[in-house]
Amino acid sequence: MLPRHDGEGWIELYHHLLMLRSKLTFDQLVGINIQHGELKSIIRAAGQLNASSALCSNHVMRCGKHFAVFTGLGRFGVVRPVQIKRSDFVESELNAFSPSMRRFWGYLIGQRTARWTDSNVHCCYVSIVDGRCYWYDWADYQSDMIFDGIQSNTPMGLLLDLEEGMLSIYQNGQRLATLKDGLSGEYCWYADVWGSASISIERGLIPGEQQAG
Repeated sequence: MLPRHDGEGWIELYHHLLMLRSKLTFDQLVGINIQHGELKSIIRAAGQLNASSALCSNHVMRCGKHFAVFTGLGRFGVVRPVQIKRSDFVESELNAFSPSMRRFWGYLIGQRTARWTDSNVHCCYVSIVDGRCYWYDWADYQSDMIFDGIQSNTPMGLLLDLEEGMLSIYQNGQRLATLKDGLSGEYCWYADVWGSASISIERGLIPGEQQAG
C-alpha cells in the first residue's frame, strides 16, 4: 500500500501509484550534452565532455523495494525528486550539470520537503567508469567506496530497499555490494552521461523474488 502524505490528494496519490507500475522513463534532461534515444528510457550524450543528467522525475519511490536495470556506460543511482528549472539559471550555467556538482548543492537542498524525512542521503550513484560509489548530502560531505567485480559491458541492477534503507548493486543475478544505507523518504532513479556514452533503464525482477520493483 502506497502511504499517503499529509496534504496529498487522492488524485496525486493515484498518479504516483500508476507511475510506479508503468515503464521507467527519463522525464527530465538537464545539460546541453544529452538527448533521448529511440525511447524515453534511453539517453545519449551528444559527443561533448560536459556531464549531463537524466532523472526519472515522474517515478517517485517512497516506500517498499524497487529494482531497476541500467545498461551502458556512465553513472547511475538515486536522487531526490528535484526539479531543475532553466529559468532559475543564467544562460550557459546549466551547460554541464550533475547533482554531484558542488555549485548546485544550495539550489538542490533548497527544495527539501518533509517528504525527504530526516535522511541526509540525497544522491547516491555508482560509476561504471571507475568502479566507485559516491553519496552526497548536498552540504559539505561526500564519501566514496571502491568495489570489485563490475563488468562494464553487462547490464547492472540497482535495488532501492526503503524498508531497510539500503541501495544495493547486482550483476548477472548476483548481489555485488551494498552501496549505501540510511536512505529514507522520496527518491527517483537518475543517470549521468558525457562524451558519447549512452544509458538505458528498465524495471526488473529483484533477484530471488517474484515481484518487479
